[in-house]
This record gives sequence, C-alpha cells and structure tokens, in this order.
Amino acid sequence: MTSAGESRDQRIAGRLGDATAFTLDSDGFACTRVFDEPEIWRVELLMSQTFLPSVNVFVVRDGAEALIVDTGTPDDYNDTRLMRALVRLGVDPSRSTLFCTHAHIDHAGQACELAEAGVRVTLARPTLADMRRFSTPTYCDYMADRLVAEGVGRAEAEELANSIWAHTTDFERDEVPFHVLDEGQMLRCGRWEFRTVPVPGHMPGQTALWLPERGVAFTGDVVLYACSTCICFWGGSEDALGDQLATLGKVAGMGIEHAFLGHGVQEGVLADRCLGNVAHHERRSSRALAAVGERPGSTGRQLVPALGWHVPFETWDQVPALTRWFLVSESVAHLDHLVCTGRIRREKDDAGVNRYWLA
Repeated sequence: MTSAGESRDQRIAGRLGDATAFTLDSDGFACTRVFDEPEIWRVELLMSQTFLPSVNVFVVRDGAEALIVDTGTPDDYNDTRLMRALVRLGVDPSRSTLFCTHAHIDHAGQACELAEAGVRVTLARPTLADMRRFSTPTYCDYMADRLVAEGVGRAEAEELANSIWAHTTDFERDEVPFHVLDEGQMLRCGRWEFRTVPVPGHMPGQTALWLPERGVAFTGDVVLYACSTCICFWGGSEDALGDQLATLGKVAGMGIEHAFLGHGVQEGVLADRCLGNVAHHERRSSRALAAVGERPGSTGRQLVPALGWHVPFETWDQVPALTRWFLVSESVAHLDHLVCTGRIRREKDDAGVNRYWLA
C-alpha cells in the first residue's frame, strides 16, 4: 500500500500532502484527520442493515508504523474504500497492526482482507472467546431457544437468532492469522503504547485501547451518541446489562478526553454521556419493573412493548428482523438484570416459558 513516485496507487488516490481530509467515493464517505498527537485518522465506511448509517475505522500513524482499529463491514464497496484510504495515508501493511475491539462483523469483518495484504491482526483474549462461542451453530440454537423460552414463536425465534448470528466473525473458522493480547497488555505503534482495557456489556469480550498520557481511547461500542448501545443476552454473562452499567461507570472515571467511537463521533464530555446512558438504562429497567407489577405472570415477549421502544413501523411484522432481535434481546437483558439484582423472579410455566413476578 506504500507507493513511491507516480505509482498506480498515487494516480488513483493522489498524494496526501498537507490534506486533513479526503473523500473515498462519490457517496461522500471520507477519511478525516481527527487528532494530531498521536496522529489519528477516521475512515468512515458504509453501515448496512441497521439504522446506523456508518461505521468507523481508525488509523494511527507514527513514522512508518500504523495501527488500524476495527475494520468496518465487509460489502461490495467497503473493502475498496478502506484500501483506498490506507493507500492515500501511505500505510505499509508489513509495518501495520490491526486491533479489533469486538467480534461483531462491522468491527472485525474485513480482517481477512487486511491479513492477506500483510497486516498483523490482533485481538484481546476475551474477544477470541466470544468468536469461538458465538460462531457455532449450536450457539445460534441457544439464542433461538432462549427467545422461545421468553414466549417468542419458534419460527420467529429462529429468524431473529439467525439475523444476529450472521453478524459475528471467527478468525479461526475463517483462517485469519492473529495474535492474542492479554488484559493490560500494551500494543505499540511507533512512540505510542496503547493499553488493552476490558469493557464488557455490548459484548462480553469487548476491549478498548487506552492511551492515558494523551487522554485518548478507542472505545468500540461502549457508548455512542446517535443512540444507546444495544445490550443483549449473550450467554457469556448472566447479567449483560449489569456488565454494561459497570463498564459505563468505569469508563466515566478513566479521564478519557478524546474517545474514538465505533459509530459517529464524540459530542460533549464522554463521562457525561456514560452516566447519561446509565440513567437511560435504569429508566428502562424501571419501566420493566412497573410492567411486571401491573401484569404479573407475563412472559418476556409480552413485556417488550412496556419498555418504551420507539419503532417507526405500524406493525411488528414490518420491523426488520435484526431490529426485532435488538428490541427483544435487550428487553430480555433488562429482565435478566432485574432477576440478578433480586427485584423480580422468573418461573417457568408448564410449557417451559418464563413468566415474571415481583420478588
């Protein structure tokens, strides 16, 4: 990806020079310099199948070395957009490292292409555990069975489970060579050493990169500004929402001034957004608690509308399957949290369906 003279890559992409931003295509997707020390570029790529319009890839440059954080979603255009950005930035794949914050396809789905180009692929050990757990067909069955246990019909449960299962990745299955990082292990790019920090919740193995001396962190999907991060029942934890609340509290206290998010950009003080997200989740849990009190013995599926979701569709069947997965699975995560914190109890009826009562 590094070029010299008037190479084909330069004729296509042009020299970077003193530019601080350049477009990647006629659709307006761009690569923008977002921080100076360390030098960080945000590559904005297309996000399909969800209401989020884009996903971020970040490139840290220091001398001849580069650190790429996350990959974006694989599709017919994103691989070209990403490679064009790396060429324009003068990234040498043989001196570059990829770090994936978590196992969702929009953050790790183009690792194979980068590895084939010569980039060293890394991920945290808990992220590898997620990949191993979530990519198996038996795990897809587990998710469908859990939905059925919450009162979702079998056919819809399988549809929803498959919709999210298709968004996971597995480097071992896909034969992507990779290196594993342990908690707290440092990842170097030139002069800079980034610390790995576990931030479970959105996924059990999600891991951030933290550069404390500069107040900089790559936070994956810990917290977003366009929406609240989705929390589901993943099976890696009995209380995914509790994990997320703890992570938000931890991140709020880390002193992060410049957070580089998986989607969108930081708008305001990160700690404020984290604590605001905690309050948001607590309000939704309060709605679930009130609904159980008003309708004791309800199934998880029956309680979904009471949590206050805003869905721009007239009927449930019009809602895309992946969005329905988010709505039902996060509702269940709230019920799990209320059970784990002792505020409600869960009992199976004669058909094996969970029903909820105040504790």
